[in-house]
Amino acid sequence: MKKITIKEVAEEAGVSKTTISRFLNHNYGNMSKETKARIAEVIERLGYRPSKQAQALKSKHSYLIGVVVADISNMYSSLLLKGIGTILEKNGYQMIIMDAGNSITRERELLQKLLDQSVEGIILQPSSRQSQQYEFIKKHNIPLLLVDRQTEPEQWPSVLTNNIAATKEVLEKALQQGYEEFFVLSEPIKNVSTRELRSQTVVQTVLAAKKKCQVIEVASKAELVEAIEAILAQPNKKLLFASNGRVLMESLAVLINKKIILPETIGITGFDDWSLTALVGPGITSIEQPSQKIGEIAAEELLKIVIENIHQPEEFIVPSTIRWRKSV
Repeated sequence: MKKITIKEVAEEAGVSKTTISRFLNHNYGNMSKETKARIAEVIERLGYRPSKQAQALKSKHSYLIGVVVADISNMYSSLLLKGIGTILEKNGYQMIIMDAGNSITRERELLQKLLDQSVEGIILQPSSRQSQQYEFIKKHNIPLLLVDRQTEPEQWPSVLTNNIAATKEVLEKALQQGYEEFFVLSEPIKNVSTRELRSQTVVQTVLAAKKKCQVIEVASKAELVEAIEAILAQPNKKLLFASNGRVLMESLAVLINKKIILPETIGITGFDDWSLTALVGPGITSIEQPSQKIGEIAAEELLKIVIENIHQPEEFIVPSTIRWRKSV
């Protein structure tokens, strides 16, 4: 199908290309109602779609926002992207989605690609804890906003959930239930501030109550199964704390497959990125992250910087919801 050009639209409407360009940019000036109506009718009839690239070159705006997530296969990322996309679309922006695959090297390559594509801002779920890893973005004068994780020292605005407070509240309730031994199951903690904060909070809360606590890092399904089998072998009243939604759901799958009775044999809780814990077993007590809301706020705050030029390194906390059920 032949692509309609601005020249053809102008000829059909009986006006200049400049007039069509002004119309497309809502710069009507002294343009009459009749002319505007005629141009609109021709554009509709011919099915003309202006080139975003050409408009971007003229306006010096790309209307593109880069979004880099650590692992796009994670449900957290899916909901986060949905939230970001909803706000960007309302404001006439598009997002370019990149998946770092939990690789700091790949992440840097992707960030450079986004800069090469003239994005107006970047939302990043950082794969590194070190702020200096992202210093090169400053040289391009491109706004950067972090989600889910923080870097050190803090340099950029970020949107996070209340990891420490939510974890502590759940653990204190669990301690009241008489648990003697606590196990944190987490994907590799290095470079991921949220996993570190959550595991540290569990350890500090449990040790303060003079109970036992162990942090176990698992990098595969096989390691997870092995860890759970070792935990089940412990004789004390025990609780498993999963550091994110993937670990929680995979742990539940293992326990259900082994026909483990919850919470009589073992208690389980943790962060839920999927909002599915109400449907599992007796109902799983969990910390539900507002993943989509975090994405919406991240997009809103980045657009404030991009459009209004408001630069303020702030930390925006979007509280999680604790769902008290029967697994603890």
